[in-house]
Amino acid sequence: MKEITRRLAEELNLPQDVVLKSYKAYWKFIRHTIEELPLKEDMDEGAFNELRPNFNIPNLGKLVCPYDRYIGQKKKNQLIKDRYVEHKEDKANG
Repeated sequence: MKEITRRLAEELNLPQDVVLKSYKAYWKFIRHTIEELPLKEDMDEGAFNELRPNFNIPNLGKLVCPYDRYIGQKKKNQLIKDRYVEHKEDKANG
């Protein structure tokens, strides 16, 4: 990472710490934006698609969350939650 930021800093004629801070800010923005999405709420496909939960990252590809994956994750999370509650109740009654 240091070598890449050093070379890029030389190429752009910028201080290396500016290059590194810019890179970190880029990923921090993406993370913050994803965390702010109301993905724990129940929503239909139209409302989900309005959120624009996708990022096109140059030279890396597209970071996507399609609606069917969103629904699958919600079902999986609910199943885990239900099993945890059952397990917790069984232990309490046990």
